[in-house]
Amino acid sequence: MTGPETLTPQQISFYETFGFLRLPGLLSGEIEAIEAGFEAIFADQATQPVEIDAELHRNEPRLMVPRFIDQHPDLAKLKDDPRLLGVVQSLLGDQVEFAESDGNLYFCDSEWHCDIYGSPMTVNHVKLSFYLDPLRGDTGAVRVIPGTHHWEGDFATSLRKNFRQFGRIPEIYGVDGPDVPSVTLDSDPGDVLLWDFRTIHASYFGLPRRRLFTMNFRQRTAAAA
Repeated sequence: MTGPETLTPQQISFYETFGFLRLPGLLSGEIEAIEAGFEAIFADQATQPVEIDAELHRNEPRLMVPRFIDQHPDLAKLKDDPRLLGVVQSLLGDQVEFAESDGNLYFCDSEWHCDIYGSPMTVNHVKLSFYLDPLRGDTGAVRVIPGTHHWEGDFATSLRKNFRQFGRIPEIYGVDGPDVPSVTLDSDPGDVLLWDFRTIHASYFGLPRRRLFTMNFRQRTAAAA
């Protein structure tokens, strides 16, 4: 483990403008231990993954384990990793708190959506995503629509409204989901992808059993301070 990771002014500006950022190889030195911890949790007979069959995933299976990283010591320590905390604090300031984590096995694609999960849109969250398989646009890499974290603007508001109508993208826009203008974030194990939880994203053409776990941080509210 190395010292704090501080984002450059250019990286911060990129994130604040477009709503996402890719940090190649940030955890490449720990990837074997991280992958082993991930597999151990899903292999644990006491673990009860939630099977999510929803329109969001075209009714194909996704297995999810909540409170994920707390179930293995090599993953739990990531909450206090100075590199990750440094990245988050660069974006949210010093008053941040860990919100939650989840682990996922994807046997499905994901339609366009944002990860608000009922959280107040007015509270800034940063989602850190750790994909444990090499992913490209034709194998399920995440795609993001830049600028949609500016959630009160007409652009983001219109997209959220229309994307709630799963299956109607061709009818509304005349293109299929994968052809919606976006940026594909290719990734390899050890990379860290981060985005504002309000940024709209999707994945298509995914290979089965894609591994992902996430960590979510948010600005500490006055009530929680």
